[in-house]
Amino acid sequence: MGAIKNVAIYSRKSRPDETDEGIKRQLAYLIDKCIESGWEYEVFQEVGSSQDINRPELNKMLERVQHFHFDAVVVTDQDRLSRTTSGFSQIKDILNDYGVKVVTSSKIYDYATQEDDLMSDMQSIVAKQEYLNIKKRLVRGKRQSAKEGNWVGGKTPVGYLYDKNTKKLKPDEYAPTIKKIFTMYLDGKTSTEIAREFELEGVLTPTGSKWDKARIAVVLSNPVYKGTVIYGKTKVSKTSKKPSGTPRQVKTDRDEQIVYDNAHQPIVSPEDWDKVERIRKDRNSRPPSARIGKLAYTGLIKCGLCGRTHSFQRRKGKELRITSCQTRHYSEDGESYTVCQNKGCRLDNFEKLFFVKLSQFTDMLENHIEFIKEQNEQETHNPVDEKASLEAQLNKIEASIKRVQNGFVMEIFTEEEAHTKIKQFKAQKDNVEAQLEELNTKSQDEQIDELEETLRGLRGIMSGEMTSEPKRVHEILSRVIDHIEYKRVGDHKAEIDMKVHLKGQSEEQVQ
Repeated sequence: MGAIKNVAIYSRKSRPDETDEGIKRQLAYLIDKCIESGWEYEVFQEVGSSQDINRPELNKMLERVQHFHFDAVVVTDQDRLSRTTSGFSQIKDILNDYGVKVVTSSKIYDYATQEDDLMSDMQSIVAKQEYLNIKKRLVRGKRQSAKEGNWVGGKTPVGYLYDKNTKKLKPDEYAPTIKKIFTMYLDGKTSTEIAREFELEGVLTPTGSKWDKARIAVVLSNPVYKGTVIYGKTKVSKTSKKPSGTPRQVKTDRDEQIVYDNAHQPIVSPEDWDKVERIRKDRNSRPPSARIGKLAYTGLIKCGLCGRTHSFQRRKGKELRITSCQTRHYSEDGESYTVCQNKGCRLDNFEKLFFVKLSQFTDMLENHIEFIKEQNEQETHNPVDEKASLEAQLNKIEASIKRVQNGFVMEIFTEEEAHTKIKQFKAQKDNVEAQLEELNTKSQDEQIDELEETLRGLRGIMSGEMTSEPKRVHEILSRVIDHIEYKRVGDHKAEIDMKVHLKGQSEEQVQ
């Protein structure tokens, strides 16, 4: 047996909730052994299951073994390396191939010898059986604890702390946030709307993340907030496995679960929780189109490539999106076609750019209202004179259109030039006619009142005050916006190109 000079110390505890004192004592013992023996050592320690062969520190150590850094691996027992037969066999093969021994508290193993190889296999089988027995005892202990109403569900839910003395949950400083989520939902708000309001208010989760729709849905569906604990909601599948080969977790039937009501102090009353559950089931039972409903931008967003009106979709567990354009462009044969290249995007990303443009328009509208008020104060308004002025403008525009038409006939303008000029004059004509129509039906004060109401509505939209009123937002936007030209072409990193077409605005004025 060759002399041992350089060794790797490997120390592992199975669960994060195990006391650190045990692993510290384990490590101190191994270091003392190395010092007494005069060995140079390097420490590898971690938290990980003996069933998992893909442990970071274990793999790091084995990689260094394969670069001939060590003569031996020092552990308290062989099962610190692995308790599974297949896992231990893989580790043993690597150690044997590179001439590395295993030093335990009772023996030095050299797997190159038949005696040590056989003994290690026998101990591996015993260790595996011991692991299975320990696992059974832990499961029985957890089930018994769950039957007594104790918290054995693993990670503590947001809004609660785990009391080690009572083994119960108790509300913490985030409990009011959880309560607010349930209250807002009962008031008619959706998960998306709650998330939007929390973002505007700067409300974050305990880890500093945003409260998105998915996180809020998890809170609303968790019965722990009405004081109920449930143990055994999932179990290991005997037939289905992940790509890695490990068994999948599958949901259990209700009669397999341990349910304990009034286990701890609730954050919401059982009655309110049940009301929320009924609302959730009702909303989720509707078809997707009914769940989305009429949105603020319904019918307003048009494809910048083909002019098609975009629709919306909400995939399960995802945010609301503007759909990609699906317009087909057929070739001359009438059979083959290409699909419009305009891609969709998340609605919240669309809104960020839209709100910038809406803010610019809102500022312009506010300045326009102030200008009208100043003009009214400086001069006596005469609707008759204003009407005569607008009618005179209309006559001039119509005369200009006729001149362009005659110019085309006389070959002064090309067809393209005539078409462009006539289009510009018609846009001006539409604008003047709209002003005449308003003048015939409304007084100047009424027009100002309406503009100011629209302004207040636009300010409310941008401040987030109207997030729960999509129909109202749509009505306000439709007053001033003809359509929003939307374009996003390229890969997933492509940026949004947007032009907002206001009512009564010429093409030259569009930004």
